[in-house]
Amino acid sequence: MKRTAWIIVTLLLLLGSIPITASAKAATAKSWNTLYSEYIKKTLMDATRDRSYDDNYNYFTLVDLNFDGTPELIQGYSFRFIQPINIALTIQNGKIIPFNFQGKLKDISESIFNAGMSGFLPRDENRGLHLYKNKKDGTLHYISFVDRSGSYNSYLQVFEINFQGTKFNDKEIFLADIPDQEKTDDMPSFYVNQKEVNKSTYDKAYKQYFSNLTLVPSKVITANYIDLFNNEVNKFVPNGIANFINRFSSSK
Repeated sequence: MKRTAWIIVTLLLLLGSIPITASAKAATAKSWNTLYSEYIKKTLMDATRDRSYDDNYNYFTLVDLNFDGTPELIQGYSFRFIQPINIALTIQNGKIIPFNFQGKLKDISESIFNAGMSGFLPRDENRGLHLYKNKKDGTLHYISFVDRSGSYNSYLQVFEINFQGTKFNDKEIFLADIPDQEKTDDMPSFYVNQKEVNKSTYDKAYKQYFSNLTLVPSKVITANYIDLFNNEVNKFVPNGIANFINRFSSSK
């Protein structure tokens, strides 16, 4: 009798442990919304963080670069020629993972990429990130337009963005450096695939390149530092991070 009772108890424990284990794992799995929200909070409250750029030129961007339905998180600063990208993260298997940059930085820079932060903002006239479809094969490609213009020149770059798994690369395909002739004697310079060309060749290559692409809708959701944190009271803006995160989920 005792032996039978022990067998029954053992079976109940074994059978009961299956749903308990599964539910425990489910409880520990966090959504990308939660993971990024917690990361942003931790980053903004980091006492060792450089706060010299804590203003409305400090941006966070959500964009799905690898088309898997989950956005990547990019943070950096964008003001004229100052364009460092400090953070670039993706989510794999429920964990936040940094981008693995595959390229080579052109210059000594604090940025982790060659493309500057202005190339990861919603697109306007000279800057931002846009999604294009190849007219021939239908493939989708993100193109980053970076504006590093200062008071003496207009410095515009165009990058092809490639992101697969955790591997990231930005290939500069066009660069136009146009000095203000009223302030300097420097001459304009133009580059296609990092080779210097004259303006006529540049214009022709630029037109031909984009003639093969069609602009399509995309979601590039951005918030700046003051949308998320109030320095005057040293507190988070109420619902600031949640609103930023939710804008990606709610936008089409």
